[in-house]
Amino acid sequence: MKKIILPQDYDYVGIYLTDKCFLKCPYCITSHHGSRFIGREGSAYLSPEEWVRGLNRLVLPKDVPVSLQGGEPFLYKGIWQILENIEHKVDIMTALPPHLTREHFLKLKTLQWNQRQAPYPTIRVSFHKGQNDFKQLIERIAGLNDILSIGLYYLTHPSVSQEEINAMKACAKEKGVEFRAKDFLGFYEGKMYGELKYPGSVDGKKQGVMVACRNTVMPVGPDGAIYLCHSDLYFNRRDRALGHILDETFEFPKEHVPCENFGLCSECDVKIKNNHYQQFGYTSVDIKVAQEASR
Repeated sequence: MKKIILPQDYDYVGIYLTDKCFLKCPYCITSHHGSRFIGREGSAYLSPEEWVRGLNRLVLPKDVPVSLQGGEPFLYKGIWQILENIEHKVDIMTALPPHLTREHFLKLKTLQWNQRQAPYPTIRVSFHKGQNDFKQLIERIAGLNDILSIGLYYLTHPSVSQEEINAMKACAKEKGVEFRAKDFLGFYEGKMYGELKYPGSVDGKKQGVMVACRNTVMPVGPDGAIYLCHSDLYFNRRDRALGHILDETFEFPKEHVPCENFGLCSECDVKIKNNHYQQFGYTSVDIKVAQEASR
């Protein structure tokens, strides 16, 4: 297979190893607008060998890692084989499942994938209010701190009080765990949270306009399908996939791609946020209105 060369302005490679999760967050971003990404029936998954073959053919822009996520990436049993054989640096987004221990990492033949200069912890453990215990998470992260780049990120859900944040911060400081915030995105009690570049893009229904999009992220589903955006991934719009990570040849679109799903966009793509250098003002997708969609 030929190498897959990412354009130099690409900022993120999101590898969704699985659509399974051990948490049941009612506000999960993968289920916005009724997309139901988590736990859907009939999902297909690549084998660890296929993932290694597909990921190692990627030619990444400078300082861009491969980000393993889901769902919960550590529920994909083949993750350890991937980590032992991948040729790139790796970030991991996880909620740190209860079964995961220090010994799992120490059994790996290398931790080189986790060792890079980055302005943030490269394993980012999420605290979701009502789903996990922050004291327990911080204790477990502290037990990994000496061998991994790892930290705790709390989701800034509106129901989390400043008192709770202060308690988490104090506990993390006591245990020597890096503690950061992760923006809550979406509607809560009728109010939209998150700074979004395109008004109307996440209203939850098609807006009746045809747009054209160019994204600077690479979301890849559990079956290896490469998507233009997170909305296409979460809704499993397989007919809109750009290709597959194991296709003999694959090239990213050079032009904007037409789409009639404006209004069902994912906040991941239209949010104004930090890039991988932690510089604020980046939005991954560029959206242009093409024409009125037929109704």
